[in-house]
Amino acid sequence: MKRLIFAVFLATTLLSAAQAQQTPNFENLTVEQLQQQAADLHPAALYLLASRLLQRGDGQGAANWMYAGQLRYRFLLEAEGAAGRDDRVLFDALSEQVGRPIDEYIAGDVDEWLAAMDWALEWDAANDNGTTSKAEYASALAKTRAGLESFRQSVEAQREEIPQQRAANGLENR
Repeated sequence: MKRLIFAVFLATTLLSAAQAQQTPNFENLTVEQLQQQAADLHPAALYLLASRLLQRGDGQGAANWMYAGQLRYRFLLEAEGAAGRDDRVLFDALSEQVGRPIDEYIAGDVDEWLAAMDWALEWDAANDNGTTSKAEYASALAKTRAGLESFRQSVEAQREEIPQQRAANGLENR
């Protein structure tokens, strides 16, 4: 629980610092407001949303939004190239502090894990991106989506081994 509280605090702090000059403070938005505005928000806000959902006990929703945030953040970084150093630091911190606990939860059920990745890919395809132009950076978007699709295929291919590996590492399978 302490780790989750720290993750929410870190995500909020990092997000606030990164966005202070560009957009309103996201820590004041409710979960519902974050969901409604998600397509236009910086990808870090999706990690904040995911951490709040996990804190509420909605692991599937947290995983859906975390993978959507990860997909959009990787796309942003790919589009920015070397100019995205500050964003890279924030992405790495959010992936560790928010992404890791969500991954540990969602990987406990391979079907739910695959569903979260599918949901993120579908949500991203169906929604505009208010942060990074899908048209201007079409090749970066295709590369990023292919990366998540490849990861999804590797999880599917290891479907039988994942629960065994988790059990051997003392992790819960649901």
